Amino acid sequence: MIVVIFAVLFDLRTYRIPNRLLLCGLIATEVSTLIAGGWRQLGISVLGIVLPILLLFLLYQLRVLGAGDIKLFAVIGGGIGPGVWKVILYSFIVGGVLALIQMVYHHNLVSRIHYFWQYIQGFFYRGQIVPYFSGFEKGERRNVLHFSIPILIGYIFWLLKGWV
Repeated sequence: MIVVIFAVLFDLRTYRIPNRLLLCGLIATEVSTLIAGGWRQLGISVLGIVLPILLLFLLYQLRVLGAGDIKLFAVIGGGIGPGVWKVILYSFIVGGVLALIQMVYHHNLVSRIHYFWQYIQGFFYRGQIVPYFSGFEKGERRNVLHFSIPILIGYIFWLLKGWV
């Protein structure tokens, strides 16, 4: 949880999640998993690390999701195992709601939906696989959602799953 909180703080300040932070988090989760559960549990933990990479790699290639976000999911997966898919699901639901709020706030909901529709048409009708541009590459920040925030909230939802 501490690594995820620090990842959010770094992401908010620099639009990046440092690899050193993620590596420290990964090492800590794997060592504690090995100590607490042995080699078998470590194997399950590795599945939790690999699963987000396999599920989300295409979104990274399309520039929909940053590499740091995928690595943050992998760190979480190292701690909770293959159940990380639930954190991913919760995070995408939260991210969708936050993105909708952000677009309404910035008065660009219609233009972003139009751009997304054109993107989808290009993908399905013409078979074009091109990166999804939010404007971040040109210094436009209002279309950027720090996805580490939905990841944190999704992880909290997962942690509270027995309480809600």
